[in-house]
This record gives sequence, C-alpha cells and structure tokens, in this order.
Amino acid sequence: MEEEKKNIPSEQPEENIPEEIISSEEMITPGTEEPQTTNQKLQTENMEVHKHPHHVTHKKKWGEYLLEFLMLFLAVFLGFLAENIREHVVEQDRAKEFSRSLVQDLQNDTAAINSQNKSAALYMMVADSLLKLSKTTLEGRNAAQFSFYTRFTYWTVPISWNRNTFEQIKNSGGLRYFKNDRLLTKLLQYDAVVNDINSEADANKVRGNMLLTSINSVIEPELHYGLSKHLLASLDTMSVQTRESFFSYKTGTLENKREKIGEMLNMVVVQQRNLRNQINNRWQQAHVLATELINDLKKEYHLE
Repeated sequence: MEEEKKNIPSEQPEENIPEEIISSEEMITPGTEEPQTTNQKLQTENMEVHKHPHHVTHKKKWGEYLLEFLMLFLAVFLGFLAENIREHVVEQDRAKEFSRSLVQDLQNDTAAINSQNKSAALYMMVADSLLKLSKTTLEGRNAAQFSFYTRFTYWTVPISWNRNTFEQIKNSGGLRYFKNDRLLTKLLQYDAVVNDINSEADANKVRGNMLLTSINSVIEPELHYGLSKHLLASLDTMSVQTRESFFSYKTGTLENKREKIGEMLNMVVVQQRNLRNQINNRWQQAHVLATELINDLKKEYHLE
C-alpha cells in the first residue's frame, strides 16, 4: 500500500491568478446571454407586439370618393363665390365714386354749353350787323359802327369741357364697372359727340386766324386797343354809354378798304354758318345727352 501511495503522483497546487486580470474581464456564466443582446431582443419583441397589420389591397367605397369630391367642390365653389361677391362690392363702390364725379363734370359741361350758345348767338348778331352795314356808305358813324363789330368777329373760344373723370375711367379700364349697357352706351356716345365738337372747334380756330389778317387791315389800331378790353360774351351787357362812345369814334372812311372788307365778310359768313350748324346739331345733342346722363347716373347709383 505504501508503495502504491508512493507511485500516485501528488496533486499540483492551483496557480494563483492575479486579481487585476480577473477584474478586467466580464465573468460570463455559460448559457447566460450578454446584456446588449438581451436588450435588442426585447425591443424587437415589443415592436412585433405593437405592429399593426397594413392592408395594402384595401379599397375605399365609391360613397367615400363621392363625399370627398363634394367637399372639395363645395370648398372651391364657396371660395369662388366669396371672391365674386367681394369684387362686385368693390366694383359697385368704384362705379358710384366715378358716377358722382361724372355728374359734377356733366353739370359743368351743360353750363359751358349754355355759355357757348350765348356767345354764338352774339356772334350771329355781329355778323348780321356787319352784313347790314356793308350795304351802306362806310363813313362817319357807319364806319365807326362797322369797326366796332369787326373787333368781335375774331372769336375762336372752344367749349370748356370737363373731361378729367371720363379720361381717368377710360385709361384705368373703369368702364367695366358700369354694368348698365344703356348707360355705358350713352357715355360712349357723349364722348364721341364731344370729340366731334372739339374737331370743329379746331377748324373754327384755323378760320379765325385766317380772318385775323382782314380784321387788322380794316379796324384802326387806336379803336382796336379800346375795344380789346371787351369780350364777345359781355357784348350784351355793355352799357349804352360805352357803346355810344365807340359808335361816335371819329374814324376815317372805309370805302377804300372794300376789297379787304369783302374777304373778311366771306370768312365771317362761313364762321356764322358753321356755328349755326353746331348750335342746332352737335351742341344741342351734347346738352341733351349730358342732361340724360346726369339723371341716369343719379338714379342708377342713388346719388343726391
């Protein structure tokens, strides 16, 4: 037995492992998972638990499509309707503002036409007086009277229209604010008549400038200077004393100026004829249209 014991090798003593080495490494028990791997697994399980299935092949019913379409259509329609109402209100306000200004301009136009009619009537009287005097011997008082009336044959004053509002309306495209077709047509018609009258006024001025040469050759400068202080429009309000002072003016004979007088009278007759035509046609038409427009605008836009 003792020999057997001797033959049995003695157990080797356990080696001492430094504590530093042991503490520096994770002690993992066999069959135990790492912490990081466990967390990832839990997160994956949670995701699988809360994940809802998505039906790719799901289709809406036709009623749902119809409802969505109706809601979209209604939203667009209401927006369009609201915008139209807003624009209509704005246009109505602008039309009323323009109309109020137009009424004032048209009232001034009618007053200007009335004033022009008065001056034109006086021109007719001057022309008639000259034609009548031309048949007499142009000496002494007759010569003075002829010179007096000659001074007023140069009359080329046009009608003073008030066009600012209408021009602003046209240039800004504001005619679209006037929805009443009859009213709009009358406005455009009035504008056309005014343009025709202005064209004739330009022709009247050209003829007047041609007439001026004959006037200057007939009337004496001193008498002309005294008469230049008076206008045709105030001829009917001239006092009897003032008129008589001119009729008594000692002027020379005009018999030696018959040729120039003939040229002058021919141009005066042309002016008289054209003025008479304007009074009876275009001026009267403009006055009627302006009066109707004033009444129509006041009624359409409830203006006082």
